[in-house]
Amino acid sequence: MLPSEIFQSCIDDAIQRSDELMRSVVRQVIEALEQQAENAGSGRDRQQFSDMSHALRQNEGPLIRAFVERFHQVLDEEIRGQKPLSPSELQLEALSLVDESDLEEGVEVSRLTHMLESEAQWEVRDLGARLDSLRAGEHAAPQSNPLRPEVFSKSLHHALGVVDLDAEERLGLLRAFGKGMSAALKDTYALYNKRLAEMKVEPAQYRQPRRAAARPALGAGDGSTAAAAAPGGAELNLEALQQMLAGRGGMAQVGQAEGFAPSGFGPSSFGPSGFAPSGFGPSVFGQAYGLNPQLRDALDRLLLTDRLGLREVNWRDEPGADAAAVNLIERHRQSLYEVANRPLERLTIDVVSLLFDHILADPKLLPAVKAQLARLQIPVLRLGLRDASLFSSRNHPTRKLLNRVAEYSAGFSSVDEPAAQRFLPFLSRMVEAIVNAEEEDASVFAQQLADLQRHIAESAAAVEQQQADAVDALRRAEFRSLLHGALYRHLHDVFARLHTHPQLREFMLEHWSTVLAESVLRHGEDADVTQTYKQTASDLIWSVQPKTLDADRKALLKLLPILVQRLGQGLDLISLPTDKRQEFMSWLMDAQAQAIRGQGEAQQATSRDDALLLQREWARLLHPQPTANAASAMPEAVVRHEEKLTSGLIEAADVPAESAPPSATAPADSQQGPASAPPGEAALLSPAEVAGLIASLDIGTWVQLQIQGRSARAQLTWRSPQGLFYMFSSKVGGRAHSMTRRALERMAAQGLILPLEAQGLMDRAMQGVAEQLRERQGAEPG
Repeated sequence: MLPSEIFQSCIDDAIQRSDELMRSVVRQVIEALEQQAENAGSGRDRQQFSDMSHALRQNEGPLIRAFVERFHQVLDEEIRGQKPLSPSELQLEALSLVDESDLEEGVEVSRLTHMLESEAQWEVRDLGARLDSLRAGEHAAPQSNPLRPEVFSKSLHHALGVVDLDAEERLGLLRAFGKGMSAALKDTYALYNKRLAEMKVEPAQYRQPRRAAARPALGAGDGSTAAAAAPGGAELNLEALQQMLAGRGGMAQVGQAEGFAPSGFGPSSFGPSGFAPSGFGPSVFGQAYGLNPQLRDALDRLLLTDRLGLREVNWRDEPGADAAAVNLIERHRQSLYEVANRPLERLTIDVVSLLFDHILADPKLLPAVKAQLARLQIPVLRLGLRDASLFSSRNHPTRKLLNRVAEYSAGFSSVDEPAAQRFLPFLSRMVEAIVNAEEEDASVFAQQLADLQRHIAESAAAVEQQQADAVDALRRAEFRSLLHGALYRHLHDVFARLHTHPQLREFMLEHWSTVLAESVLRHGEDADVTQTYKQTASDLIWSVQPKTLDADRKALLKLLPILVQRLGQGLDLISLPTDKRQEFMSWLMDAQAQAIRGQGEAQQATSRDDALLLQREWARLLHPQPTANAASAMPEAVVRHEEKLTSGLIEAADVPAESAPPSATAPADSQQGPASAPPGEAALLSPAEVAGLIASLDIGTWVQLQIQGRSARAQLTWRSPQGLFYMFSSKVGGRAHSMTRRALERMAAQGLILPLEAQGLMDRAMQGVAEQLRERQGAEPG
């Protein structure tokens, strides 16, 4: 069968299966909604899920037909070469130029596409590469995958338009269909890859040229080691591959084979399960043996051509320039194989070559960035031949360096952007330093990683300076929030041991602790005004105790005007609303009147011993002893109105409550508690996933933000010292988006903020290598 016929049969099969695919997904979604209705915790949620499932059942036929028709139409446009919607057209720059309905559709399609891609990233990539090999031939440039998730998400979004739902129900339905379609597409892509592999259709960017003469290769072996490296099934297991690359498997004798022989192992010391029961010893390569002189000389010659500028790549080269993305190791594979004496040397050459195949084909990198990373092939190979931990450790400096470069440059869409123009010359100098380094160990990459972190920090500091007013406001808010949280917890523990007025306790916990925190922030802990507010608290406690002596009554009457004045000044400091102030003052006057008479509620409220204890505690109130709970608690943000305006702060309450994460950690005595979801909506991410996502955000990380229905790329440029506030700078006009930790948690749980590099570049490439090894091992005869 001709390649064009195989390609067309794949497309025809996708069209034919679209009805069955959509019908299966619709039924799964209906069942899921009915199950959610049964388990709903409120009548409103139960009714909402029931309405959605009922609407789907009524419109099942039209919805499936709409999907099939739209899928056929979009697929036909893809095949005919009409311009598809590019990812950049889903960004704020383009969305802001269209009407509201197009904007909403673009955002929703983008969300759906992300959900579908996240479930089947490598299946999609391999299928696209295989279809490229059928469409493009041996030397043509890669084309868009006509069966990519975006095509399905467009069709699905269009089809859901036949169901009459309100905005909230529509959003819930989109998410439900996204989850159902993700699982179905993952299986569909895996099936197509399997069929094409059986027909000997190789992924275009991985295809290795066949040579007439047999080349030296790794021994065929029994395949048990390769099987352990990448076990069957949909999930990938990199551990065994990493262990092999660390030299922990039995090495085979050199054999003869044609083409690529990734397994390359003879009899293995692994047990029946694929692993030696006694565990693994140290690497047998790079430690027990040195790099053989012939292979060293070959690598040095290749490196020298780069040092002399014979293969120099300028960072402004056009994307189509030949030098921009050449796999140098693959080009010289035969000559390197001829001087590689050991099986693991050949395996390392193959794996590093495959790694750079994936890196140089990565769609998230600018061609200019790829051109620079391509120059690192020989240094990385030379290091990998000496240091097997490059493959076995995610914390290896080389992997961390390449991941950080990709993460920091992920938001660049053009070399003409100011940020790209600052970074790319730095990247060129960094690569030059690695290429010219005489050292051959990981210290070279560790040093450049440190330099890269400094460059990123300096760039972030420049943005921080531009946003100095906002940063200063958030620093003050964080200090106030932390101090208020400590005071609150300390007072809560103190009042828990006492019998006192509930109104007084609430006032002290909620308001007067805030007054003290604000006074320390503005005037300092030892300032007279701060000491006055501390004394006011003691006087307030004493003022509501029953007075049985004439001297005490006279002292209280004399104190009252001063006490009221100080209370007013303190409450002015925190801008306490008038209604709350009047409510407390009204209660206070009644309590003090009873105290003067020595009777009533005050008689039972606070004993003299309790009052003395409280007064002693106030003396050390600003120096509370930390507790285990306090150390782990994330306090509520206490932000003044003017600080919010200055910083453009987004708080949790500002994030639409479509779904929400429970906070990973929250004070046990917090009055507000973690940001929570309405009972009918489930968060896209679990609390643990939200915490992991936030922990992964380093300064310089690019994210996709969805704010007020608009999508924009933004970079994390500042994080407050205690992690209570975050600031992202948008590409559009340098705009800053500041938010509290709670708001960030809620947005992450809803999928409103997503890292552009959810998985590191080297991790993606390593995963792709493992998949290639597994696939090729399965295709080898016998």
